[in-house]
Amino acid sequence: MATEPVVSPVESTPVADATFKEACQYWGYLIKDDKCGTAQLDRLLRGIARVISKQSGPGDSPDLTPSQIANFYRSVGGDYDVLFLETPPASISFIYRSLGAFHSLQPAPNDDGYSTPTIPALKPRGFVTWQTIQILLGPEEHVPFLQKAVAQFDVLDPETNTLFPKILPKECFPEKPDDAMEEWYQGVAERLRKDAEEDVSDKEHGPQVRVDVNEPRGRDSSDLSGEGSADERHGAAKYFEDPLYRRTRPRPPVMRHFSK
Repeated sequence: MATEPVVSPVESTPVADATFKEACQYWGYLIKDDKCGTAQLDRLLRGIARVISKQSGPGDSPDLTPSQIANFYRSVGGDYDVLFLETPPASISFIYRSLGAFHSLQPAPNDDGYSTPTIPALKPRGFVTWQTIQILLGPEEHVPFLQKAVAQFDVLDPETNTLFPKILPKECFPEKPDDAMEEWYQGVAERLRKDAEEDVSDKEHGPQVRVDVNEPRGRDSSDLSGEGSADERHGAAKYFEDPLYRRTRPRPPVMRHFSK
């Protein structure tokens, strides 16, 4: 059974106390024991995806392009340009596939209609998957982004079309990164590093034939071996090694004044 959020409001005034308790009761604890989000979190994230889509004006697709997601992070105090604007589209698509985040391929802005679409765009369902994983991986950074989003934008529940509350207590989320998620990311990064070394070896000594005789099994980090082109894996490796980009950029400012 999921843990109930611990009520610890910032202010001790009766009004603030009551408002905080009401928000905790409304949201509940948003991550289930199986590490999936609750239905409430699913609706919130789909509502935010709709906000992001509308910010760019009417378009041919509701799917979220890397530039749209980069703009969203900047609007809530983050900076993920390294991933969404500087990483090659093919590598972003590889990352999405690795995470099981549903996405489409959209034409580039300057496409004349004769080129194959290459821009990976998260579908609303894929955005839910992406954000849920980021919450598990780095709640201290990604939860404040969601807090800022509900406070700053009018996020509507996609099922009831009613406005979500402007208060999203951090107590509704995990306090620290999920150990299993961190271990999985590290496993993917290690596998991609190994593949990169093998790519270099193949170029120097020629390709080697490898036969896999293992029985079918569930997908894990080792399943990514050999998947995608060398360029795709190289670009994705940088993300999996440092998914919060703490080594390559100053850490985004974290908004912590919404709740204690």
